[in-house]
Order: sequence, then C-alpha cells, then structure tokens
Amino acid sequence: MFSRVAVRYDLLNRLLSLGQDQRWRRHLRQAVAQAPPGPILDLAAGTGDVALGFSGRRVVGADFCLDMLALARNKTPRRSHRIIWMAADVQALPFRAESFSAVTVAFGWRNFPDPAAAFFAVHRVLKWGGLLAILEFHPVEGKFFRWLHKAWQRLVIQPVGSWLSGDGEAYRYLPASSRSFLQVDELAALSQRAGFGLVQRRRLGLRVACLSVFRKGG
Repeated sequence: MFSRVAVRYDLLNRLLSLGQDQRWRRHLRQAVAQAPPGPILDLAAGTGDVALGFSGRRVVGADFCLDMLALARNKTPRRSHRIIWMAADVQALPFRAESFSAVTVAFGWRNFPDPAAAFFAVHRVLKWGGLLAILEFHPVEGKFFRWLHKAWQRLVIQPVGSWLSGDGEAYRYLPASSRSFLQVDELAALSQRAGFGLVQRRRLGLRVACLSVFRKGG
C-alpha cells in the first residue's frame, strides 16, 4: 500500500494537514535534542522528512518500504555522509544492542503489526537513558474535536487523498487506522512494560496528533 502511494505521499501530507505536518516533525526532532551523544534511528522513515531535518547528528533512516526509501535517498544532498538509508523491519531490527541515543517514529507506530513488541525491539537498540519520540495519530478525545476530525477525514482526507493518489483503499485505511489505534495512555502503558518512562506528552494540531516522548530506564 505504501509503495502505491509513495510518489504522491509528500504532496498529500502537506495538503491534508494544511502544511502542519512539517511543523509537527520539527517538534519531534526537538524532543530528542537532549538525548545522549550518539546516532539517531528514524524508524518508519518513509520519504525521509524527519531524518533529513536533523543537523549535526548521524542518522539512520529505516523503513520496510523500498519505494519510500528510494524517494528519501533522492532527496538526500549528494555529498552528505551523515545519513544512511536502510531497509529494516521493526519486528527484526538489524542493529546491535544499545546502538542509538535516540529513536524517532513519525506516524508509523500504528502501522506496526504488534505495537507492544515494537517497544521491546526499540528498547534493545536504544542506549540506557536514550529517548524514544513517537509522533502519532490517536483516537481524538473530546466530543467537539472528535466531530471536527471525523468531518475532516470524511470530507477532505478520503476524497482528496483517493483522487490525488489514485488509491482509494489507502486513504480509507489511513484515517481508519487512527480511529482504531491506542489511546495515548494505552501507548504509555505499553512503553512502561518494556522499560520506558514517559517524560513528555504534547497535543498538536487541534488534538489531531500527539507527541509522546519516553526515556529508556524511566
């Protein structure tokens, strides 16, 4: 599915979020600015918008969708040796234990087959005291905001996304996946079982998105 929509993915992100998706990703990068020294893993990296925005840190951008990674590589400055793109699946991360000082995930956690197991996988590759920052869509809380979000999905995201991408299935799945995903407190509870502690939570874009930041070791 992600391969089918890859070519129009960046354009649709900008349009359907009214340009807010880039600002949300900046908040994600800022959330791990105080991580210990060392490389950063951007997991579910997609077309590379998060990884390419880091400066002064070595970054591995990993995704299981090769078409997305090809677009990310094409966006990378020619002489940049700071970013490595790698095909990788969260269910079998090909990295040594404690390889990274921070892990970022933008709008990918709800697509993982087992969100609970993903915390254990990330815990293994993260240094002690390292930060995990997750930017994600959750079921919207509050009657008014929930109504507003459903109206935006029905009237804008599904028809515009389907038309521009040529893939109606994908833009029915993406809104539905946010409505059926974990609540923010449920996500935090899963993180605690894997050995993380919640250090920050921030609602973004009229509660549409949420940035949750966890530390390995509490």
